[in-house]
Amino acid sequence: METFYEWVVDRTPFGGHEPAIPGALFVDSLGPYIERKLFTVNTGHATVAYTGFLRGATTISEAIGIPEVRAAAEAALRETSAALSAKHGLPEEELAAYREKILGRFANRYLVDEVSRVGREPIRKLGRNDRFVGPAADYAEYVGGVPEALVAAIGSALRFDVPEDSQSVELQRLLDEADAAAIVEEVMGIEPGHPLHEPLTDVVALAQQDRLDDAL
Repeated sequence: METFYEWVVDRTPFGGHEPAIPGALFVDSLGPYIERKLFTVNTGHATVAYTGFLRGATTISEAIGIPEVRAAAEAALRETSAALSAKHGLPEEELAAYREKILGRFANRYLVDEVSRVGREPIRKLGRNDRFVGPAADYAEYVGGVPEALVAAIGSALRFDVPEDSQSVELQRLLDEADAAAIVEEVMGIEPGHPLHEPLTDVVALAQQDRLDDAL
């Protein structure tokens, strides 16, 4: 059974006379809440999928039951919450409650969601404004420092090797053939000089080395 729902409504059209709608949250701007959803639900979902995939899990609920996977997701979402709070001023206690609700949703064993489905199209998910690089860049720019858990999640995404998924195949080809810095710039949209460029280049290079080692 799925009990999670979210209904965020722009209050602007109501001119200060918002209707009483059970469960609706009226806000001044939808932008921060769109990012809150993307960088909590989507980031958490993908982190569980990629880290769970590497540990042999087949479903999201199975994956998050693995202590290392849950810890990875919790750490990544603490960083996305810090970025959201610093960028948009969203209250930290509300973000903490929100991410716990999301993690609880992932553990629902009645929602059979395969990690291979959630992880598909990794190149898109590694894009500049998507669920990993987007909040990681915000963290670096608004909080300061390197978001180590998000960088680690990106490392897991780089290792999503599923022959049935065309983007997975393309990503593995890039790891075999392209320069690490070029992958960071072309796939992740992070240019030299950005505080994330060096740590992301390092994590790509490590994934490339692991592929070489596995081939030996």
